[in-house]
Amino acid sequence: MNSTLASRKYFHLALVLGCAFSLLAAAGLCAQATHPSYDVVIAGAGTGGTSAAITAARMGARVALIEETDWLGGQAAAAAVSTMDEGNNLTPPSGMYREFVDRMAAYYQARRKSVSTCYWGTNSHCYEPAAIRKILQQMIDEVNAGAYGKGHIDLYLRDHVARVLKNASAVTGVVTAKGITLNSQVLIDATEYGDVLPLTGAHYRSGRAIDADKANTCTQDITYTLVIKRYPKGVPAELLLQHEPPEYQTYLPKLRGQWRIDGNPVNRWLPVNFAMHNAYRGLPDSSNPVSYTSQQPTQITRTVLNWFNDYPAHTEIFNRSERMKILCEAKLKTLANLYYLQHELKMNDWSVANDEGYNTAFNREENSCPNIPAEFKAIEQHFPVMPYIRESQRLVGVYTLTGGDVRREQQGGVSVTGFQDSIAVGDYADDLHNCASAGDYEFDLEHLSDRAPGFRSGPFEIPLRALIPETVDGLLAAEKNISQSRMANGATRLQPITMLTGEAAGALAALAAERKTQPRNVSPEAVQIALLERGAILARAPMHDMILGVIPWQAAQFAVAHQWMATDNGLFRPNLPMTRADVAELLDRAFVLSASPFDPSKIYRPSSYEAASFADVPLFNPHATAVEAWRATGTLPACRSNAQQFCASDSISVGDFTRAVAALAARNQNNKAQLSSVLLENLDVNEDAPLNRIQAAMILWNNARSAQ
Repeated sequence: MNSTLASRKYFHLALVLGCAFSLLAAAGLCAQATHPSYDVVIAGAGTGGTSAAITAARMGARVALIEETDWLGGQAAAAAVSTMDEGNNLTPPSGMYREFVDRMAAYYQARRKSVSTCYWGTNSHCYEPAAIRKILQQMIDEVNAGAYGKGHIDLYLRDHVARVLKNASAVTGVVTAKGITLNSQVLIDATEYGDVLPLTGAHYRSGRAIDADKANTCTQDITYTLVIKRYPKGVPAELLLQHEPPEYQTYLPKLRGQWRIDGNPVNRWLPVNFAMHNAYRGLPDSSNPVSYTSQQPTQITRTVLNWFNDYPAHTEIFNRSERMKILCEAKLKTLANLYYLQHELKMNDWSVANDEGYNTAFNREENSCPNIPAEFKAIEQHFPVMPYIRESQRLVGVYTLTGGDVRREQQGGVSVTGFQDSIAVGDYADDLHNCASAGDYEFDLEHLSDRAPGFRSGPFEIPLRALIPETVDGLLAAEKNISQSRMANGATRLQPITMLTGEAAGALAALAAERKTQPRNVSPEAVQIALLERGAILARAPMHDMILGVIPWQAAQFAVAHQWMATDNGLFRPNLPMTRADVAELLDRAFVLSASPFDPSKIYRPSSYEAASFADVPLFNPHATAVEAWRATGTLPACRSNAQQFCASDSISVGDFTRAVAALAARNQNNKAQLSSVLLENLDVNEDAPLNRIQAAMILWNNARSAQ
């Protein structure tokens, strides 16, 4: 525990003891001791919850982060799924995930080790769980040391939300299993199972049911992973499985069809050999002075058992009274994998890694399985503190993301749907581990045909509305618990995207707390601006000709995410001049000037006008609607070469565009016209110069920022 957190804990303890003896009641401090108030309370310190906590605290919020285990990092660290699941190189790491990747790179560079040890490639990101935990703790400690201002994060480990407090339809706080009452302005459910949602009164999805699933339908498989390593001086005696674990014979026939001594050394076709397995799930090894990559599979000395040990799950796993039994059965399957490795594959110098730090009080006291015999307890204590949960209970939100939304029509292509309130971009395929037959989906949302064949990755967007409940206030969802279908969950459950949606939830919560309003009342633009300024990608369309993070990139992202501007073959083309027709369409979209802004996917575009204002733009012209709508606002500058014409192919000056935007902003926002100096911020340009695409995007970006 860091010193700042420790001092807070002892202060609260002293107050509680004092209140018990009525010594401090008159001072008004008892309520603070027994009911501390936070801007944001987050349940679950996984990838989403930790990211949300760090983001909110950096933005000035006081945050309580509650975690049921004694580990940070959720699926990435506490569950040892520490090989990052990234879809393709079209979408580079961004936002909080990019910062995390950069910090992990620095950590291993200092130790002269490669992190490209998994997924058979040279650009993968693979880490030891203990290292992930350490880096995430450092990021929290930096916040608590004041590196980002007044924000703070209090960690409550080995505890969970037992009850949610409400005032009418608004969440106001929680009571934990240890009896601690925490008041909140915003509560975020970032647990691995979506455990808090049923306590809030908000509707949620469980499997394919709305709210509690009494039919106990299937969910995706869980996996109880295990970090294993090679012991060059011999495996410690207590870590060798001398006898078959329970259920071993049940799993043996299938294991023999999955990996063998003489298995496939070339690709993923089963059965594979041990080296091919390690090239898939290999990790750096801090106990080994040698560095290696996945291209050197025989040199890998640390890896994760996370391939042949999936375990079937049903919605009964969301019932705490049934959960432990299921998790313990999943552990036995992983023990079978380890026994098979040591005995049938003859890898008797390999066993569970005893240096990841999983041998904690929680693992020994609360996570010990009664079905695992005493002779295997020394191994069990080094299991991760939680399994990999792929599918949780999911909020029914203002918008529900579906498989159709994230569908990629071709490998590496962008999704078919974009969202003007996009707050994160993922790129993984909709990868469902079982429970993926025709009858396993929510029929009100999608069908099997909505799922693209094969393993199609490519960028897709997640809308802000998927974090917000239909009606309940004071509540947001993060991690795997956002409003989405089962099929969409197959693409959004991975570490990079859960970290990014968590970042968005944290930003939204912090803004709501700062403004003393409900999250649904915070404009999507305010959240998007906060995320873009932190380097988070929001537009699914790649922009390979823009430098990530700089202000022009922020402006281009904002314009493309809002579908005001489009990219061209992965390029934004910032210096391309804009014609007056281009500007008419842009302003039509940005300020909603007409009832039917131009959509190139539509065959028809109805006209709302009886006569054309300009002879060179007749009503059947594709730009006529935008031109007429712009003219009707009184902000259209005259064509300089012919005042009687619109001059669609002529350029427009930076100054004319700026004045039009200022006037339209005043018209739509009912405030004073924006000063040109504000709209031209960060633009060193002559106002008489012809307008290009990046200048237009930056002027609109400055207008959006000034309106918040």
